Amino acid sequence: MLDQAHLKALSVVISEGGFERAAKVLFVTQSAVSQRIKQLEEKVGQALVVRSTPVQATPMGKRLLRHFAQIQLLESELSAEIDADDPSLPTIVKIAVNADSLATWFLPALAQLFKRHNWLLELIVDDESYTHYLLKTGEAVGCVTTTAVALPGCSSEYLGQMEYLCVATDEFIDKHFAAGVNKQSLLQAPAVVFSTKDKLHEKFLGDHFSIAPGRWQQHKIPSSESFLDAILLGMGYGLVAHLQAKPLLENGRLRALCPEKLMAVPLYWQHWNIKAKQTTLVYRALAATAKQALTQ
Repeated sequence: MLDQAHLKALSVVISEGGFERAAKVLFVTQSAVSQRIKQLEEKVGQALVVRSTPVQATPMGKRLLRHFAQIQLLESELSAEIDADDPSLPTIVKIAVNADSLATWFLPALAQLFKRHNWLLELIVDDESYTHYLLKTGEAVGCVTTTAVALPGCSSEYLGQMEYLCVATDEFIDKHFAAGVNKQSLLQAPAVVFSTKDKLHEKFLGDHFSIAPGRWQQHKIPSSESFLDAILLGMGYGLVAHLQAKPLLENGRLRALCPEKLMAVPLYWQHWNIKAKQTTLVYRALAATAKQALTQ
């Protein structure tokens, strides 16, 4: 059996990024934290952390982190059943989600559920093509992802497609696309993208205009709200979720560059294959809202 105190030390070292900060969180000395990690490494016969800045988990370390997170989820559920009315024992539910879902349909899907239960929601925001890595490492108990194939030990459920439109302000379109939306004008006009992980714009230009990666200009705005603000301020054109774009198209603040060229991104809910009440109810809530908000 693995010592739970040792597993917790590993979890805190990785989440805090170092031994010194972990010691403060655990209210022990730094040497005590190091000793717990050493004993755990001796138990499994492998290194569990890479002593870099910040400290990172090795592949075996990630497996143990996932194991510990699953134990915590089940124990918190059991504690809640034993003492359901105790507000001092909330269950923390960690979910990885993409920024566009968070900015549109995700929170309305879960709000009532978390208001009914003694649960706390902890979100980790990343690109939808990367969120499943957070599930794999044990940093999240579930994720909204574009990855359809279930990770080992997990289940994958289809939620629906999130549609994106290429939009810009009238002023920007008049300045950069007076001669039409074509390969030449798209190479010269600055785009707005979320981050280097965001490959949707790259795929849009490649699929519809045969523009190779790296040939177009771009602003990188890693915030869903500020990303949209940058487009509304006329800094560039970009792909905006239809759920966000619809009211702005209707009131004339934005215009679709090529409304017939939609980009549809399939989304899935992946979660651990453990019989936990939290993940079951979260999926039901997400599926119900996704059925209305996303294209089926």
